[in-house]
Amino acid sequence: MAHNGLLFVSNAAKAHIACMKAAKYVRNVMYVKIKINAENSSQVIGRQIVNIYTKAQTNIDIRLMVKPYEKSKDIITRQPIDLIMYDSESAKEVEVLRKSVKSLDRGYRLQNIDTSDSPIENNVNEEVKAYEYVALGGTFDRLHNGHKILLSQAVLRSTRHVTVGVTDVNMIQSKKLWELIEPVEKRIETVLQFLNDINPDLEYNVFPLKDLYGPTKDDPKFQLIVVSEETVRGAVKINEKRQEKNLKKLDTYVIELAQDSHPRRHHEEEDKVSSSNQRMRLLGTLLRPPRPNPNIPDWPYVIGLAGGIASGKSNIAEKLKSKGAAIINCDIIAHELYRPGLPLNTTIAQSFGDHVITSDGEVDRRKLGQIVFSDKSQLQKLNELVWPAVIEETQRRVVALGKQGYKVVVMEAAVMVRAKWYERCHQLWAVIIPPDEAIKRLQKRNGLTEEEARQRIEAQPSNSEQVAHANIVFSPFWSYEYTQSQIDRAWQQLNEYLDNKK
Repeated sequence: MAHNGLLFVSNAAKAHIACMKAAKYVRNVMYVKIKINAENSSQVIGRQIVNIYTKAQTNIDIRLMVKPYEKSKDIITRQPIDLIMYDSESAKEVEVLRKSVKSLDRGYRLQNIDTSDSPIENNVNEEVKAYEYVALGGTFDRLHNGHKILLSQAVLRSTRHVTVGVTDVNMIQSKKLWELIEPVEKRIETVLQFLNDINPDLEYNVFPLKDLYGPTKDDPKFQLIVVSEETVRGAVKINEKRQEKNLKKLDTYVIELAQDSHPRRHHEEEDKVSSSNQRMRLLGTLLRPPRPNPNIPDWPYVIGLAGGIASGKSNIAEKLKSKGAAIINCDIIAHELYRPGLPLNTTIAQSFGDHVITSDGEVDRRKLGQIVFSDKSQLQKLNELVWPAVIEETQRRVVALGKQGYKVVVMEAAVMVRAKWYERCHQLWAVIIPPDEAIKRLQKRNGLTEEEARQRIEAQPSNSEQVAHANIVFSPFWSYEYTQSQIDRAWQQLNEYLDNKK
């Protein structure tokens, strides 16, 4: 199987069928070049943008080159090509095609894609109006086929310049699982690479978008804005701003939402192609590979389980226990160390006052919480007292559980990230839910006011901080079955990894 391929298609009506047949020969990127010399090439390519990205059901990265094919022009791709493919109608000129490709890898191969028996679809080609300056915006997280349609239609309609606003962090926090969205710098780089792949002859300005409007509200050069059915309201608002400044309204090209070719795993996922679906499908999967940790023994294999108060991490821990993992709850260890007669109990009374100790000698956790969660310096003081004692006892228990024969030990702790206890683990798994949901759960569970619950949530590492260090992320925000499916995926991957490690 080739790493990257280039497919030449002569019969545009069979393009998506040729793509599906060719995809089995390519592992990573497959460029597609439709050979059209007719005057209506833009109309034909416009139709095939939709066909290829919605009908060619494959997991590889397909990139339809929007720049019209010209026999005298060289073809240069960003990825080196180690397989040239051609449909039945192109077989007679394969040598000409080969010579036109200037990014061939050594040892490249040729492959005929037989489309002779494939049906021809009768497509109605819409008129493609050309503009010098075209604009569009979006999140563009983990570039998918819906994004490719949006970007390709914008490029198709531009004769000179395309500006793309990629939403910055301040504009993504209302999105589902926004903490898993790639950094804006990476999204910008991915978009720019795609644009240069499909037509390197245009000017591109890809920038971090910090508000709805970007430069479109006051730059008279822009003539067209490309939007999806979901974002058409944004184009209306931009034109309202332009009218206020006596600028000509932008023409608007609206793209239909692409349907997701992947079957939904659960009803929580959407039918359309969306980054939200992709992020949901990342739950329970390895986001970043584990790094060797020479500071701890290889066995037992220690998983740090992080998550804020009321995130559902204890429920996740129970599910992992049912899979065969041993569980150490560091929060419970801390409470055990609070008991009367133990050194930590006495130290807390001395540090925070006798009023945080009940008549039975127990630490009054609610009174202590009111002190530390309203004053960061007091919280830091408590942490400096408690954390060393807790991690010492936790490590003692890890060793004991290893001697009992446990292969996997899960260390569960709300402060896992803040205390950097993940440095004592082989992997970090994080549990996140929306903060508003955590506040509601905490109010109900602990009988707190909304303000008290909010103070406790905000005193902990944010979801983003947890995710930034995590190898795997869970979110028990949806149904029991959806949460279980995340656990099943993670446990299966872990066992496969450990089997290879032996």
